[in-house]
Amino acid sequence: MSSETTSTTEPNAALREGPKVPPEQSVLGCKDVTKTFGAVTAVDDVSVGIDEGEWISIVGPNGAGKTTLLNILNGFYDPDPGGQIYLNGEDVTSQKSFKRARRGLGRTFQGLELFESGDVLENIMTVRAVKDHPNLLEALAFYGPGRKTEAQNMRRVEEILDYLELWEYRHSEIAGLPLGIRRRVDLARSLVLEPDVLLLDEAMSGLTFDEKYDMIRFITDLHEQENLTLVMIEHDLEVVTDVSDRMLVLQKGGIIARGPPGDVVEDPEVRRVYTGVD
Repeated sequence: MSSETTSTTEPNAALREGPKVPPEQSVLGCKDVTKTFGAVTAVDDVSVGIDEGEWISIVGPNGAGKTTLLNILNGFYDPDPGGQIYLNGEDVTSQKSFKRARRGLGRTFQGLELFESGDVLENIMTVRAVKDHPNLLEALAFYGPGRKTEAQNMRRVEEILDYLELWEYRHSEIAGLPLGIRRRVDLARSLVLEPDVLLLDEAMSGLTFDEKYDMIRFITDLHEQENLTLVMIEHDLEVVTDVSDRMLVLQKGGIIARGPPGDVVEDPEVRRVYTGVD
């Protein structure tokens, strides 16, 4: 065998260390989280701590457990016994997803969960109504708290429509819109809940180059202008390296590397996972 095929690069031990931020002191975190489905271990003893204002990207091959981890963080799945989830330093393991949403945890979806027969405005307003959940008397009142809440909701929705350049589509039916616009609508639905932390599950999947550029522009502005904490699953390593503060690499449900993007993508173990070559 030629000596040219032998790599002298050594694994970076610092990338195998535990969470930089203790999960119980983080804006969002998990401790000793495992999730099994029958004989399959989708997430394997994962501990993560995310600091306020950080942009964390989760990468890894298909089936590595990325979406399952997000589903555990926002309450769609319960971790196996012993695992704990923290939101703003509080243990929320037993809280349902809608309660975590009201506490500031937003989420977009890889498979768009939109009302196909509704228009853009209806899709966004439906989610906004969940935030304030007025009682029946308030919602029916023509004057009073219910009407005031509706006006406030509409103003916030209009701001987001304008920000995401969706104003011209506000009365368009979802089913007739291109994928790039529909992904923006999904992002808008998460933003109307005014999250402190936003989970992005392949928000750029299937987009053209121009659509992906627009999406990353919107998300970057949110991160910088509003100090929004972001946790993003994304397969495009070039995008991830450019925008992230830290990266987590999952393989077979466990974290094999974490740290600055530039260090992580040069790590020989990470390269082996992605290329299959030592």
